Amino acid sequence: MASSTNESVLTLEKAREALKDVINAFTIPENMARMEEARDQAGNDMMKMMQIVFPVATQIQQEVIQKYGFSADGDGAVKFANAIRQYELEDQEIANLSSNLKSMFLPQMATPPTPAQDVATS
Repeated sequence: MASSTNESVLTLEKAREALKDVINAFTIPENMARMEEARDQAGNDMMKMMQIVFPVATQIQQEVIQKYGFSADGDGAVKFANAIRQYELEDQEIANLSSNLKSMFLPQMATPPTPAQDVATS
C-alpha cells in the first residue's frame, strides 16, 4: 500500500534542504509582500495573526513542501512539521532552521521575567 506522502522517509539531509527551501520562499519579494500585508492587517492582535498571518505563511510553506512529497494542504503541513520536529532533537542545524522559520511567522513577544529575575530586581 503506497502512501501519497513520503514524510516517513524524509531523511535528515532532505529535512535540512526542505527547511532551507521554505525559509528561502519567504525571501521571495512576492511572498515578502504577502506576509507584510498580512502582518499590517493583523497588527499586534494575536487572534488576527492566527486568522490572517498564519494562513498566508502556511500557504507559502505548502507551495514548497510539495517538492518533498507532502500534500499542499493542512494535513501536509502538519505532517511536515511533525517530521521536522523529530529531527530537531538530534540535529542542531535543523533546530536552528526550524527556529528561524517559526520566527518568520510568529510575532516577537516580550518574555515575562523569570522568578530569578523578579528576585534580582526587588
